[in-house]
Formats: sequence, structure tokens, C-alpha cells
Amino acid sequence: MARSSISRVLPVWITAIIYLCGIILAEPVQYCQFGYKGKEEHGDVDFCMAVAMHENRSSNAYDMYLSMTVTRGSDRGWTAIGTGSVMAGSLMTVVYGEPLTGESPVVSIRTAAAHHQPKRITQEQAGGADVRVLGAEWRAIDEDRTFTTLASSAYAYVAEVSLVCYSCNLWPAKGRGSSKISATATSFPWIWAWNEDQEISALSDDAHLNGHRHRRGNGGWGEFYVNMAQSLSTDENPPPVPLIWPGTRTLGTSDAPIDTSEKFSLFSNETLHGFLMGMAFLVIFPLGVLAMRSQSSKSFKYHWIIQLIASLCTGAGAIIGIIMSRGSFNSPHQVAGLLVSGVLGLQAFLGWRHHVIFLRVRHRTWISHAHIWAGRLIMIVGWANFLSGMVFVATGPFWVILVSAIIVGEIIGLTFWVWACNRRKSRKAPEPDVQWQGEQDGEYFAVGEDEETEMNEMGDHDKHESSPYDPMLPRHSH
Repeated sequence: MARSSISRVLPVWITAIIYLCGIILAEPVQYCQFGYKGKEEHGDVDFCMAVAMHENRSSNAYDMYLSMTVTRGSDRGWTAIGTGSVMAGSLMTVVYGEPLTGESPVVSIRTAAAHHQPKRITQEQAGGADVRVLGAEWRAIDEDRTFTTLASSAYAYVAEVSLVCYSCNLWPAKGRGSSKISATATSFPWIWAWNEDQEISALSDDAHLNGHRHRRGNGGWGEFYVNMAQSLSTDENPPPVPLIWPGTRTLGTSDAPIDTSEKFSLFSNETLHGFLMGMAFLVIFPLGVLAMRSQSSKSFKYHWIIQLIASLCTGAGAIIGIIMSRGSFNSPHQVAGLLVSGVLGLQAFLGWRHHVIFLRVRHRTWISHAHIWAGRLIMIVGWANFLSGMVFVATGPFWVILVSAIIVGEIIGLTFWVWACNRRKSRKAPEPDVQWQGEQDGEYFAVGEDEETEMNEMGDHDKHESSPYDPMLPRHSH
């Protein structure tokens, strides 16, 4: 493999590895309610929260990092989330304010005794916990949810809030039915509530708040459950404030208590979906690359058969995923899966056209390059999406790290395999004055699209040992 080719392919794989590591370290936990329907229509509560727990070794306690967004159409009302299943002893984050005044949203940290007006917490009430607001700002969005200028004509206003609660497990949670904050709980209760029409005249963090509707749900109040253990980081350095994934309603959370004791079912949709996608991207697609570089007289035949099997596995897995989604495609994992599955059909067509054209012109064309880059992107996105799916269903860290190691090993192994094959072919060159055609004839690794022995399908007088991914040898008359 030429030095210049290595310098081109290394950034691709380095970027892929960084992206995969980012997914592994993310461990997102998120809950959203999407009820906003526009300024002119009656909607319900609209907020998102994401949480990350961190084991602080210096304080021998657990810190909680929290992100929250609140979407609304006016300056009226308030939105709150709180720990525990009841108001009594809950650690609440209440957000309100006026978007167009130039002032930041008000973030009021409160608690309540029984079902009474929540009051701003004092240092004595905190019991050793220390809550600090890290950031708060208003943003404006268009109807397509893209950010725009903060003005009265905006479709909606979004309050973006981030805070940290140091030693949050020390929060006393005083009150009947209250819950101590646990970093290891797999089904920890939270509550939410909102008021949509109160005019808050004094925008201070201790402003009086009118009550919410008393009906559970229907825009008044509700509860949800969070797998706090999934978000727990034991690294020495604290995690960043968790990002909120757009359009994703639940991630490591649920409207009902989370049952982590459910028995593994071999034939469940989740298991079949994961098995088919894992076989396709961890086993069969990489085998297709090995087959293409096997230097067998039937390597091209083996390649397309193996890739066809992998594509069928991916298609079957995608169908099961669509059934599981029940018509709701609002997470990056689902969107990426549909994208990869759809591109596979185009990739097969590009591979066929590349093969036909190469047999005629004996060099790569734009279709060849399109096939190459589509193959690379399919593998990178497929690997990353498989990992994100494991995180999505709260797979244990051991298995996520193991699969990540397998993926990195495959990247290194396949790259070395292709480099070794190219080197062997270079040494086999029968002419000492071979003219190298350069990178446009392919000296570097391409995933899933190597037609090593396409020329074997031609007549004997036209056969040679080159492929569109090897240096081209000049033809000589006999």
C-alpha cells in the first residue's frame, strides 16, 4: 500500500473509531414529552430532560448532571421536573420566564412539604447536596424545529437549561413517600408538572407559582422512570453535561416502572433484530471483503454472494425494526438504520454497473468511486448504529466494550489484509518497467466493493491478475 494511500485512508478509520468511542461513552438517558402544537392551538406540556450520574472519588459521593429543554409559545406558565414519585421531599427544577426580554430563563431549584407550594431550597435543607445552574438561555425555532431569530414571529421558544448537583445522593428527600436519589437504581421515579397560563410578574427564583391541573396526565402532571445506573460514569474526570437527542422521546427511561428482570427470549423481535444486524455487519460484510481479496478464480462470485446474504440479513432486520417501531421513527438509531437499509439497494446497483463497465474499459470510473464510498459509509454507519442499538436497549457496559473491541479489530485486520494482498501483487508484477496508474486505479482499502478477479470472466487472452483496486499493468500484444 503506497504511503500516499495510507495517508488518505487513515483519517477515515480514525474518524470512524472516534465516532464509535463517542457512542460507547455517551450512555444517554433521556425522557421527553412532545405536546406543543403551535401558538394558535391548544397543546400539552413539552419538555425534555437528560441525566448523567458520576461517581466523584474525591468527595466519595455521586454527582448528577442534568440538561433540560422547555418548549412553549408565550411567556406564561412554568414547567417543572423533580426526583421521586411525590412532591414531598422532591428535588425540583422549575423553569419559567419571558423569552423576548433579553433575560435568561429563570431556573428555580425547589422542594415541597407534602402537596404544597414548592419553595426555593436552603443550604440547610440540601443536606450536603450542592445544586448549581451551569447555563440557561432562550432559543427560537421555526415550525420545522430549526433555530431562528428570537422574535415574536417565531413558531416557539425553547429554554435550554443545564445544571449540576454535587453530592446529589446526600439530598435528604424528607417527606412521606419521598425517594433518595440513587445512582445505581435501574427504575428511579421522577415527576413532572406544568402550568400553561400563569402570568408571573416577578421573575425571581422565588416567585409565587400557581398550581398545576390536578388531573394526572392531560397536561397537568405525571411521572416517569429513569435507569440511573445506565447513565453512571466511574471515570476519574466528570462527564460533560448530557446532550438531548432531538426527536427521541425515551432513552433509558419509561412511562412505567422499568423491569430489568425480564427473561431473555431467544425469539423476541428485539433479539432477532439484534442478531440479524450483528451477523450482517460484524461477520458477513467483513467476510465479503476477505473473499474479494482471496485471489481465488471465483473471488468475485464469492464476494457478491456473501454481500447478497448480508444485505438480506440487513433487510430482514430492518423489517423487524419497523414492526417494533410501530410507525414512530424519532430516534437517530432508527433513522440511521432505515438509511443504511435503503442505501444497500443502490450499493448493489452501483456494484453491478461498476463490474460491467470495468470489464469494458479496464479502469475505474465515477461509478466505481461511488460504490467504494457508499461501501465505506455503510460499514461505518452500520457499526456505529449497532453499538447505539446496544446502548438504546441498555446492554451492559461489558458487552458494549467487547463489541467495540471486535469492530476495532476488524478495522485493523481488514486494512492489514488488503495491504498485504496489494504488496503480494506488486511483487508478482512480471514487468520490471511497470507503469503505475496512481491512486485512481486503486491502491487502498475499500469496504465491500473489490472485484479482484473480474477479468477471469473474460476470455483467456484477456485475463490478467489486476483488479480495479490494484496498479494497472500495461497490455502487450503477443
